Amino acid sequence: MKKLAVIILLAASAVSLAAQEARTAFNWAFVKRAADGSPAPIDFKERVSIAPGDLFKIHVQPIRGAFIYLFLHDAQGDLQTLFPQSFELFGGSAYLNTRYFVPEGENWFTLDNAKGTERFYLIASSDRLRKLESLVRSYDKASAGAKAAARQAVLDEIARVRREHSQLTIAAEKPVTIAGGTRGIHTSIQKVATRIDAPGFYYKLFRLEH
Repeated sequence: MKKLAVIILLAASAVSLAAQEARTAFNWAFVKRAADGSPAPIDFKERVSIAPGDLFKIHVQPIRGAFIYLFLHDAQGDLQTLFPQSFELFGGSAYLNTRYFVPEGENWFTLDNAKGTERFYLIASSDRLRKLESLVRSYDKASAGAKAAARQAVLDEIARVRREHSQLTIAAEKPVTIAGGTRGIHTSIQKVATRIDAPGFYYKLFRLEH
């Protein structure tokens, strides 16, 4: 699979978490597959280096007021929407509280041998980011000659949304608690997930270097 870069963006209201109860809530995890097959959470507070053959999986679970967008911008400049696979998912009655994994099922993604930095952007918003969705659709449909400009338009919109909500910097992060002894790789990933409570907007950029 191609190298991945994730853009994680979360959008919310223009009030601080201290001033108002969090309107956006979701669980997420970014894990690496350990030698024994178990998921090991990645600590992005440190510089994260990866090697060819490393396997990764991402988990998101929208809880409340969270339209979650996850993008990959790899070292070669390619841009990919990792979540959702279709924006129509947001309109479904089962969207909230469903556990999603990228990639799905028992699959894991890996990075190729090219050197560089993979950027993952995560976005979650209490309101749908309709302009961003429109630009992503245009990018997906763009011809080869128009691809670069369409890709830059998406990245510019991500940067604009981030600046617009830059005052919303307070978010509560805590481990997810899962009761019971159910086994399986997906349950193991959920057990190392982080719960995010934000006032309507949350943005995170993750880098993997190799």
